[in-house]
Amino acid sequence: MNKISIAFILSFITITVSAQEEKLPHLEMQYTAAMQPMYLFNSGIRLDFEKRIKRSPSWLQISPSVYWVPKDDEYNSYLMSGEELSGLFGIGLDLNYKYFFNPKESFYVAAGCTYTHYRINYRGDIWNSYTEYDLTYHTHEYGNAKQNINRAGLNTYIGYQIPTPYFLFDMYVGLGYRLSFRSDKFGERFDSSMISPGYRGVMFLTGVRFGCKFK
Repeated sequence: MNKISIAFILSFITITVSAQEEKLPHLEMQYTAAMQPMYLFNSGIRLDFEKRIKRSPSWLQISPSVYWVPKDDEYNSYLMSGEELSGLFGIGLDLNYKYFFNPKESFYVAAGCTYTHYRINYRGDIWNSYTEYDLTYHTHEYGNAKQNINRAGLNTYIGYQIPTPYFLFDMYVGLGYRLSFRSDKFGERFDSSMISPGYRGVMFLTGVRFGCKFK
């Protein structure tokens, strides 16, 4: 190994160590709070709260979410996914582990799990039954119906977070898997697209986050 190669290696090690030892203001932050505005387009709101794990580049993220469409039996509303309904309430929670893999803590990988419960009102085909002269009759009618959906899943994604002292801006892309269970197996499925409440299968993840950092 010649002298030029040795000098290059030593220079690279020196620069790497110096970058790792650099104390940028945002590296001292222990908590973040943010929201994901894209959820608003699908009648929802999601907040993200993060805590650094023992002053390391690892973070724990907890994210509650709420979905709401006012109930109205006379008029139908549409979700961004295209579902037609007359009322919706949902509440969910995501838990993710996040790890920055560069010294400035800008690029990261994350993975975790998600759960959401939906209560949906809609107008559609329903089965009614009644008993007359000791006989039970079933009728197929159109009217007000309800569907409850429990949706669980896994997430994995990569992202970029601007390394600023206090303001937080974050972009990410990834893949997830969703498994949904309906209370009425004969009712509306609500699974027309990846962002539908009752969707099952692999889905594409993307989003942006705005928020703040603090100690």
